Amino acid sequence: MKLGHALWLAAASFLVWIGEAAGADAVLRGKVNDALTGRLTPCTVIITDANGKVVTESPSFSDGFRSSGEFTKRLPAGPTRIRITRGFETKAINQKVNLVAGETNRLTFTLERAVNLRERGWFAGDSHVHMLHGERTVQVDFDYVALTAQAEDLQYMSLAQAWNLDDPTPERLEGELARLSTPDCLLTWNLEAPKNYYKGDAGRCLGHCWTIGVRGRTREGKDVIRELMDASAWDYESSKPTYANFESHQLIHDQGGAVSYSHPVRWWTGAWGGHGGYPKVDRMRISNMAVELPLDTLLGPTYDGLDIITGPGEVEANAKAFEIWCMLLNHGYRIAATGSSDACFDRPGGGVPGMPRTYTFLSGEFSLAKAAKAIAAGKTFVTTGPLLITTIDKNPPGSAFSAGPKTRVLSIEAWASGRDRGALTRIEVLRNRQVWREFTLDGNSGSFQTNVSLLEKETSWYCVRVFGPERQTAVSGAFYFADKSRRPPQPVRAQVRAQVQDAETGMLLAAVLTEVTLSGTVAREGKRHRLQTGEARVYVPGTARLRAEARGYAPMTLSPFLDSPDLVKTVTTFSAQDLSKWQSFDQLKRQLDNVDLVFRLQKTSP
Repeated sequence: MKLGHALWLAAASFLVWIGEAAGADAVLRGKVNDALTGRLTPCTVIITDANGKVVTESPSFSDGFRSSGEFTKRLPAGPTRIRITRGFETKAINQKVNLVAGETNRLTFTLERAVNLRERGWFAGDSHVHMLHGERTVQVDFDYVALTAQAEDLQYMSLAQAWNLDDPTPERLEGELARLSTPDCLLTWNLEAPKNYYKGDAGRCLGHCWTIGVRGRTREGKDVIRELMDASAWDYESSKPTYANFESHQLIHDQGGAVSYSHPVRWWTGAWGGHGGYPKVDRMRISNMAVELPLDTLLGPTYDGLDIITGPGEVEANAKAFEIWCMLLNHGYRIAATGSSDACFDRPGGGVPGMPRTYTFLSGEFSLAKAAKAIAAGKTFVTTGPLLITTIDKNPPGSAFSAGPKTRVLSIEAWASGRDRGALTRIEVLRNRQVWREFTLDGNSGSFQTNVSLLEKETSWYCVRVFGPERQTAVSGAFYFADKSRRPPQPVRAQVRAQVQDAETGMLLAAVLTEVTLSGTVAREGKRHRLQTGEARVYVPGTARLRAEARGYAPMTLSPFLDSPDLVKTVTTFSAQDLSKWQSFDQLKRQLDNVDLVFRLQKTSP
């Protein structure tokens, strides 16, 4: 018995020793250099240790950690997988190493570019990134988000509200972000603005937009951040004055920026209410949809771009957004193709900007002002991985040509994403939404190049789509052809049947109606209409409000949109299906042609 017990103890001790040895730590010290410069380069590192666990540093990012190019990790000894990436243009590194217990393992990695699009004038950016979206589950600082932008190889990244900064004036934000910017990675602030729920009702979202290149102060010295926030209504802000999205678009353009509608058909069902005067509802349509987009299109368009991809996982919503973009182009509206991530650093696992990203073509050095103009002009392509350069006669997307007998050359260059395994699978050339030419690849192609002769005699548009593995997609902006018969869509005006009445008696009052255009919350006066009898039909821009004034009465301002119950109901109840039907746009045209506004003025005190 004693011998048996001793043997059992010896065996048990041996097993414990083996377990301790197998689980003992090793040290991994890594350096990641850029192949061209030889210097340390920011990157994303994914280490899967001997226990199958992925090494992380921040709850904001669950697929690895961001590195400045140098890292040290204490890890379990044994077989370890290391993967290093840097955006889409750089070839990923995948390496296996067997870490020895008690030893320091030093490794040096060199990152090489598969393609350098900046040398070709194409710059990648993400204009829809939240530092603090609102959940604040994870706290991050500016240094962390700057490192993330560099690791994702973004030329620029725009941080939207809120920010980890007291009193975030434009000047304070610009100072903090300039401190962390480099020539290759510019950090800037922007707003998801307008971020507008009609009277604070999340079931009636007018739509969310992002901005780029907005100057922080108006000519009157007003804080543009405050102005755009005041002109938006978030969840439950039912008591705020109501503004239309196009009024924020005006301010953004006045400040030199561009504006794009994001996640235009995103919605879900969930519980909401219990605040802002709204009762608790267990199941309702909670909307991020851009229901004001049809109106803003007809009235201008008052915006510049449309996100045809927002988040690579939103497959159905992205397909619907692309369908809406094609419909707008088919009806003559030259809207830029954009994409953004809607990354939220304060959500667990949400700090992943640049998936997708917008590439913009610029001549010469990069600047935000130039990028804003180029995006508005449609000089873009959008991608969740594949890379794409398309030109017609060496001109980038957004270019316009005369239709006719001249043969032109459509050039296509495409590359598979450097960060992911897999190759290009298909290339499509679309004409007026239909597949005009298609190239099916063998699944082993990391790149593709061709020239296509193109003879276009009619008004039309073209774009190119590239498909990679796992639903990765890239889409170019549109190229336009116009014959002599083309007439660009003109902004739709509102026909208003206006009455100005005494509020107590209903008597009609001789009055003056002044067109008032809002830039955010700032009013600017325009044309005047005299109503000698107190009523008239007037044709006004649909983006204008009307201020009625009569002697002895307090003035009143009404909006042909926001003070027209029928128009408000139509817009705020649009479904995702409605947004992709031109019948919805026609319905708004009919309603804009028949707007009733009654100004009931109160007498002023003698």
